[in-house]
Amino acid sequence: MEKNTTGRLIAATATESADIVYGSGFFAPDEYIYAEIGGEKYVFVSVLELARARQEVRPGINVVDSAEVLRKAPTDCKRCLVAAISRVYGVTHWQVPERFPLIYAKKLHAAGVSVEISDGSFFPERAIKRPDEIEKLRAAEAVTQEAQLQVRDFIAESTVNSQGFLEWHGKVLTCEFIRSEVEAEFKRKSYSSVGAIIACGPDSALPHCIGSGPVKAGAPLVSDIFPRSDVNGYWGDMTRTFVKGKASKRLFEMYKAVRYVNEAVEAQLKPGIPCSLMQDFCIKTLAEAGFKTGVDDEGYPCGYFHGLGHSVGLEIHEQPRFSARNFELLQPGNVITVEPGLYYHDIGGVRIEDLVLITETGMENFCNMPKDIEVP
Repeated sequence: MEKNTTGRLIAATATESADIVYGSGFFAPDEYIYAEIGGEKYVFVSVLELARARQEVRPGINVVDSAEVLRKAPTDCKRCLVAAISRVYGVTHWQVPERFPLIYAKKLHAAGVSVEISDGSFFPERAIKRPDEIEKLRAAEAVTQEAQLQVRDFIAESTVNSQGFLEWHGKVLTCEFIRSEVEAEFKRKSYSSVGAIIACGPDSALPHCIGSGPVKAGAPLVSDIFPRSDVNGYWGDMTRTFVKGKASKRLFEMYKAVRYVNEAVEAQLKPGIPCSLMQDFCIKTLAEAGFKTGVDDEGYPCGYFHGLGHSVGLEIHEQPRFSARNFELLQPGNVITVEPGLYYHDIGGVRIEDLVLITETGMENFCNMPKDIEVP
């Protein structure tokens, strides 16, 4: 066998590493190894995954039984597989991603093999989605939108009791119940949702608070749902804000400002637009509308204090992102969220999030659900 002195290596499960799924195309629950050696690509798997890997990996990838490699370079240590691969294939230096297991780095070092952490993204090309990825993301977002409609239906079908809480089929409607129903429905569709944000009232002013307790009429309910496909690992992501009945004047003003920014940004999106420009536009527009950003009298962050959006793919947060420090230009194939928000602890929060594809001439919105806040 021809010896190669350098290679690229990932050792992880599909749930831990988006890079190993991207490189191999194989979505497996158990740890396996992906390697690039001398212009060839390999996955090293146990016999339990051998047949499935041969069916599912990307074209041109060599599928190797890990036991065969260990037989060629015997060792008593399962974790020495990386050292055995190095020996059999003649690799003396590996480039690895940032989250490479320390135990493997130690085993390689003991075998005289050096390890270099990749400078930046292991697969920078992940920022530009392939046509097959776009279809997987579009499908994930369609399922996400169905869940948002389910949340809206719970609110629409509820009545308001004497305490101002919503009741659904005779029981007080809670954030926990809505979340459990949404996540159960995802499982029936081969998606997993963990920690969907269903946050009402003051909780809705805390952007990553998943929410708890009864849903109250007149209070904002932020529904931020982000499921991952159990089959291919791609994510959906979508946020809507709902109020049962009439929103207060101030809350409705917040909603109008957030919706305006959301739609104004989407109208501007096209290749060549700097990501920072969109974040700057959002900050300036909301400030000019009279919405203070900073810290309120109780010490809570308030106003608009997060990024405008992030790319979505095999990870829920990918590059590029809309941030003030990101001067990258949007490119065709970027799939990115647009999610402005406003948050005040005494009122609650409002966030509207769509997932869009940057096309050759503009953008395609994967979401077509209305953005109205008031639910009769």
